[in-house]
Amino acid sequence: PMLRRPRLDSEECEAGGQQGKVHGSAKIHVFVPVVFKNHRMTSDLAERARDCLAGSMLPIAFRIFPLALVVAPLHAEEWQTLFNGKDLSGWTTVLENKKPGEDPDRYVQVRDGVIHMYADTDPAARVPFGVIVHEKTFSRFHMSVEYRWAEKKFAPRKTEIRDAGLLYHASNTGKVWPDSVEYQIQEGDSGDIVFLPKAGLTWMRTNPDRAPEGQGEPGMLPEEGGFARDFGRTDFAYIGRFPVLDTLDGWNRVEVIVHADESAEHIINGTTVARIANMREKDGSPVREGKVALQLEGAELFYRDVKIRELGEPLKPDRTWVALSGVKGQKARKQEIIVRNPSDKEIPADLVIAGKDADRFKASAPHKSIPAGGSMTVTVGFTAPGDLSRYSAGLQIGSKTEGVFLPLQALGLPAFEGKNEPTLMGIFRATGIPANAGGGELELDTKAATIGDSRAIPAFRAVEGSKVRITPIARFSPKGETPFGIVISGEKELQEKGRLADVSDEIPDAHQRLFPPLTGDADSVEFTAPEKPFSFYMQGHQFVSHSDPSIETTATIPHTGRVYPVTSFMGKTMKNAWAVGFEEAANGDYQDALFLVEGVVPAE
Repeated sequence: PMLRRPRLDSEECEAGGQQGKVHGSAKIHVFVPVVFKNHRMTSDLAERARDCLAGSMLPIAFRIFPLALVVAPLHAEEWQTLFNGKDLSGWTTVLENKKPGEDPDRYVQVRDGVIHMYADTDPAARVPFGVIVHEKTFSRFHMSVEYRWAEKKFAPRKTEIRDAGLLYHASNTGKVWPDSVEYQIQEGDSGDIVFLPKAGLTWMRTNPDRAPEGQGEPGMLPEEGGFARDFGRTDFAYIGRFPVLDTLDGWNRVEVIVHADESAEHIINGTTVARIANMREKDGSPVREGKVALQLEGAELFYRDVKIRELGEPLKPDRTWVALSGVKGQKARKQEIIVRNPSDKEIPADLVIAGKDADRFKASAPHKSIPAGGSMTVTVGFTAPGDLSRYSAGLQIGSKTEGVFLPLQALGLPAFEGKNEPTLMGIFRATGIPANAGGGELELDTKAATIGDSRAIPAFRAVEGSKVRITPIARFSPKGETPFGIVISGEKELQEKGRLADVSDEIPDAHQRLFPPLTGDADSVEFTAPEKPFSFYMQGHQFVSHSDPSIETTATIPHTGRVYPVTSFMGKTMKNAWAVGFEEAANGDYQDALFLVEGVVPAE
């Protein structure tokens, strides 16, 4: 085949005895008839082609430029055109009150190489809404489309802002609003998230009163300080009010990068505006694939350059979230992430930290790429400043399409104990627990039966066939070993299951940190639960705290423990999981010891 369009890119190259580097978006396209017998461009053939183009077979006029030949192998990752510029081949129009494929009034047309919605429609008319649905199903992909608003608007949105959308992971596509995740296309709101009625986890703004004007609940990127919220079991959810990055005049470029049920990234005009994780159906089953569709919703507009490239599995880290803590001036532990390459080719793995508090985090790795089937350890650290706060950034390992993005969270303490400690709400947000602790203050209500999303659960039982696992999430209490365990309902014996470790030279903040160490080498404890129902306890310095408030104690407050359901933790969907927090004094911060308990349900 003829190789076409070798491009000058931001790569160093050598040609015609000259060496140079080309920056920016300017590209020079040269049509050169280089013929190979094979249909696939291997790296060896690419080198030979590059040699040819740099040598005498290229005209002198072109050899003065430092050429870099960009010829991708014909793998699944290549761009595919979904719209041929001539007709709607491969697409089905679905309009209100019409059968799929029916469009007698020609609301959807192809003109001058673009898809034109409502091209000939009288502005005084009341129009139907609809979608055009592509015939193929996609799971992992990078989709790009450009749109531009035209002048006309129609009832029933005659006086409303212009609205449309890109739908993905769509099912039940024979209706106007298919079950899907929507990348909103709307004046001032392009890139917003709509769950129709799919479910997923995204990130929200902590201070909604400071959010830009717009539609929906205010979202925010995790790297800019957003906190995780899980949208499940709902017919409709709209997350928006992001910074405005689209324009009313001219063309806008929409991109969405989707990896099955794992992640989605919304990009508008080259800038990431929103992220989603753990996409699911309302019943909790994962959403791994679906159709793609473009909307028409009462505003004249154009779509063009509709294309997609299917992606392979990206880099796989052994964790999808990093949460650290540190006390100013104290030695802090780092987090190691093992990143695996599941593909059959080498994948670049450069490290880039970005976001609100990027300067507080550091990441390092021994290599800049991971070989096929190989792995690499990435180390992330955090330096605590003098302010008590939650710090946010994001780590991109490799490219947006082949790599992986990890939210980086950290709690910084100016000193040990007292008012220097973080709130329970801050701990939840740093570890990705989408629960309301009952307030954002350090001191919470100790008298009410429940606060925020907490539940009054006097006893638990193990899920059939499962062991119970207890993992310490946080500890902000005085020094010393701290026992914890269970109490069988109706009995008084404390059955110890583990101990939080005391401080040491190696871990001076063992009593004031996220993920405090246990005695021994384990990160968590597992045990076979008794047949009878049981509750949880922590033996503090002043008294024994219990998750069951009916158990007698010497505490001066009625509730020494709080229990919260955990649907997501550190970026992972959880089932039968609970956050159990204890108070060992009287102020009700419930973070003297906070545990993640898995494999239990409320006892009847």
